[in-house]
Amino acid sequence: MKSESIYLDYAATTPTDEQVFNAAKPYYTDIFYNPASAHFLGQKANAAVEKARRQCAQAVNANADEIYFTSGGTESINLALCGVGGGLAVSNIEHDATLACAQKLSANGADVRYIKVNGDGVVTPEALTEALGERTALACVMAVNNIVGSVQPIKRLAAAAHSKGVLFFTDAVQAVNSIDIDVKDWGVDMLAVSGHKFYAPKGVGFLYVKRGVKLNPSLVGGNQEGGLRAGTHDVPAIVAMGEAIQKAKALRTEYVSHVKRVADTFVKTLDCGKVIECAEKTDEIVSVVFRGKNGYIDGGRLATALSVEGVCCSVGSACSAGSATPPQTLLAMGVEHASSSVRFSFGRNTTVEQAKRAAQTVNAVVKRF
Repeated sequence: MKSESIYLDYAATTPTDEQVFNAAKPYYTDIFYNPASAHFLGQKANAAVEKARRQCAQAVNANADEIYFTSGGTESINLALCGVGGGLAVSNIEHDATLACAQKLSANGADVRYIKVNGDGVVTPEALTEALGERTALACVMAVNNIVGSVQPIKRLAAAAHSKGVLFFTDAVQAVNSIDIDVKDWGVDMLAVSGHKFYAPKGVGFLYVKRGVKLNPSLVGGNQEGGLRAGTHDVPAIVAMGEAIQKAKALRTEYVSHVKRVADTFVKTLDCGKVIECAEKTDEIVSVVFRGKNGYIDGGRLATALSVEGVCCSVGSACSAGSATPPQTLLAMGVEHASSSVRFSFGRNTTVEQAKRAAQTVNAVVKRF
């Protein structure tokens, strides 16, 4: 591997922001107490947890008592989908965690239906309504797709679900950095995020649950998180997430402008491959289908070859790494030669110069194929 690597896999995970890390450090060593303890030291830790809850709530325009801390996106998604009970309708471009939940519910007898996307990777209200059945209790569409970056019309989709008496959940794990999230304006009943996608540590996230929505708990034991999610709080991670989501909101305009410059430079420098376009998408994710002199290139082989040259990218979500199946999103969109795709994703630390050098490296490696 080259000594100067270029990391273009921010959709898989982000580094913990130094300011965020420093905010969490005291809660590992000095204020290490259990926030469930009744004594005043425990209550110092509890105060930090509740401050973070307010920070997370403010960032998505929710009430603090509607925020439930979890271990991340996968747990939040499981809690939402498995906690409602009844039938489920999910888009066919969801994250693996959502699709696995759908399969589990179907195996247990639930009526599970799939919502089709169009060629732009977008779910329309009409497609959602068409997929709903008499037993559908919950509809699920992610806010920003993690493979192509397509942005969904969440407000319209939630309204379409509600018009049929169906609850609406959105996976916003890939959305926090790049779009404004407003659960009240969107009208969603539940929303999931994961800290490590917006420069907080791995292993922490939250689920927004609108007041009045009833869920079955995912973990039973103590009465943490109102009895919805038992287990001792990870105070440092929760503190870090509160700081990180506030910073992500404050930097959003600057961030969007920055990743657009980076993505534009990357795409303009590429002289090979076909970029997968969407009508509305974030600039932080660019997926490309590649063809060499002797035909289409296997995306996994190309990503491996790029890694050897110091460019770190992926062929899909990190959760599906190692799978021989092309990304489900691309198959659902009808993308031809989806197995020849590679995903490049950018972040705060990606420079325009890195984007240019990475694209030049891609050009050279593809020519060798």
